[in-house]
Amino acid sequence: MMKKDEKKKIIGLFDGLDENTINDLKQNLKAISIKKGERIIRETEEGYCLFIILKGKVEIEKEVKHSEPPIAPLTVLEEGEFFGEMSLLNGEPRSANAIALEDTELLEIPEEEFQRLCFSHPNIMFNLVRALSERLRLTNERFADALSNMIQKNRLTAIGKATSKIIHDIKSPLTIISLNAQLIETLFPETQELTQGIIKQAKLIDELLQETLDYIKGNPNHLIIQKVDMFRFLKDIEDTYGPSLKSRNIDFIIENKCNEPVYFDEERIRRAIINLIRNSSEAISNKGTIKITANLSSSWLQISIIDDGPGVPPAILDDLFKPFISYNKPNGTGLGLPICQKLVQEHKGRIDYTPVQPHGARFDIRLPQKYNF
Repeated sequence: MMKKDEKKKIIGLFDGLDENTINDLKQNLKAISIKKGERIIRETEEGYCLFIILKGKVEIEKEVKHSEPPIAPLTVLEEGEFFGEMSLLNGEPRSANAIALEDTELLEIPEEEFQRLCFSHPNIMFNLVRALSERLRLTNERFADALSNMIQKNRLTAIGKATSKIIHDIKSPLTIISLNAQLIETLFPETQELTQGIIKQAKLIDELLQETLDYIKGNPNHLIIQKVDMFRFLKDIEDTYGPSLKSRNIDFIIENKCNEPVYFDEERIRRAIINLIRNSSEAISNKGTIKITANLSSSWLQISIIDDGPGVPPAILDDLFKPFISYNKPNGTGLGLPICQKLVQEHKGRIDYTPVQPHGARFDIRLPQKYNF
């Protein structure tokens, strides 16, 4: 399918002909009406005409063997565009299906009439070549995107196999650290605050490792939606990360305007926020500020993480949430933001980036508060 931002030039078969000529040509052609959902062309059947769309939309789709679903949508054609010309040009059966996406009106041009029009009006053949060239360009772009996605998927698969072993090896010492911290707390109760911090951080590392592995393997998370007190939730984050940020001359500000309980998977949204805080802190080289704000409006919870660092370079904005895209972080994996996006989207929410002037970054997490999981 065509991307939303992909620009498609609509080239009409009769472009360049004056209105009177076009009207004369239409008088010798048959207009037909197609209901929404009806098939206009069936793949592999013989083709004896082409069609111009007078009104409506038509989806071109192709059958794919050994695939689920077995149909691949190729493109959507709109008013002024035409289809079905390939069988007339190469004498082969139809190479794709054509389905009306809405009630549609078409102009049917039989093969013999098409040949006559091409000889009497060379502009038609010229328009045909232009349209085919444009479709070829779009096909090349889609192929390049598909190839890139395939390479990325294979890369994730290979990394997943290696990561599984590494994570397994890391989990054992994490368990030992937690058990030893519990033992120290039992022997020396006065160390409870310190040992509980160690246990909490060990658990967090374990969860982050598992989250990374789940993302790489494409495993969906089972969400546990629960009632959350935002004051307690944000205070816990502040207590955990405020001291380390302060030691780096980074002010950590919390502004909570949620005076009523909200609902989300607390552990997973905490991890998304922690990822964003880490990104912000790594982007700030000297003194700076990281602010978290939370507010509830129109059944949506918005949590914003704002910093006054350098912001995201414009060159990578389009790929910001793609795996392995990293900026200003030599040791970054490029998986932090994709994992954040996955966690938020599993809540049926969204995460957006906005640059801050004169410099800085803002990430807005929006979570619906009316769930239907």
